[in-house]
Amino acid sequence: MKILRHLAAAAVLLNGATVQAATPSFTPSSAPSSTSLPAPAQLAPLAFPGWSATGPGRVQTVQIPFGTAEHDGWRTGQVRVLVEPKLVLRVDAGHLVLVAGLVPAGDDGRARAGQATPMALAAYQFEKQGSTWHVSLSQGIFAWRGFGGNATLHAVALGGQRQGLGVEYGSCWDGYCGTWLALYEQDKDGMHREPAVELALSGANTGSAADCPRRLQPLAGAQPAALRTHAAMPARDDADAHDCYAIDGSWTVDAAHDQPGDLVIHYQGAINRGESRSAPPLAVDQRQVLRYGGGKYRAVSGFNPVPSL
Repeated sequence: MKILRHLAAAAVLLNGATVQAATPSFTPSSAPSSTSLPAPAQLAPLAFPGWSATGPGRVQTVQIPFGTAEHDGWRTGQVRVLVEPKLVLRVDAGHLVLVAGLVPAGDDGRARAGQATPMALAAYQFEKQGSTWHVSLSQGIFAWRGFGGNATLHAVALGGQRQGLGVEYGSCWDGYCGTWLALYEQDKDGMHREPAVELALSGANTGSAADCPRRLQPLAGAQPAALRTHAAMPARDDADAHDCYAIDGSWTVDAAHDQPGDLVIHYQGAINRGESRSAPPLAVDQRQVLRYGGGKYRAVSGFNPVPSL
């Protein structure tokens, strides 16, 4: 999962491919405090020369190396993309990382993404020289996540100076909906390409059969708030003892220690089992704790109650 725009003068390594990078810079109007960060849109033109928040500058041409895994809506070679600077992470006082989201663009300059098309997530490192930020490393694409070219990104303090990136994404198919969370760790060498954890965050099948909304009352009135509403499918035959569920999850990371802290997920919602359709739904109120070790988060208590799609 990978890319990069040709910039021009100092070579940097991109997923095994060498490209040329210039040394553009950004100087704030006043020196930032130790806690302030440049806005993503201020750094984007340094990683993507000519980029602008509106107009034709949003469309850039990038080179996706051959041998890159194929993804729906993406291809290798030169590709036109819409560039959206997402967020800035602080590595230390003199180093930042810009995370950008890339989506395939058509000839009309609009996004061209099907339901299964992921967003390409790319990282660019900056080094401070005096009061000016310069591109120091173009890592390029480190992950492909999302549906319809969409994903929601969160800067996450993992603990001490350790920074991370939380990526939430979701979609619906035939009345079944789900959202997922992938959590990436950032270090001085760049964003890790393998997530420290990837898991189902919420799920609902209230649109999969006409009887599911009724069977989940009064504990769940609809599918999780983060998911789109889809029309219910026709009622199933009584012999089909299908489960009905609507479960939503929220998450936090305990960043009070030097090492990455525990990832805690709180699941809430309702489920009605197919073998007990006439009974009231069961409330879901589950707390799962995952602990960091060896670059990965692993469950140490609780469980994930979201059924697999």
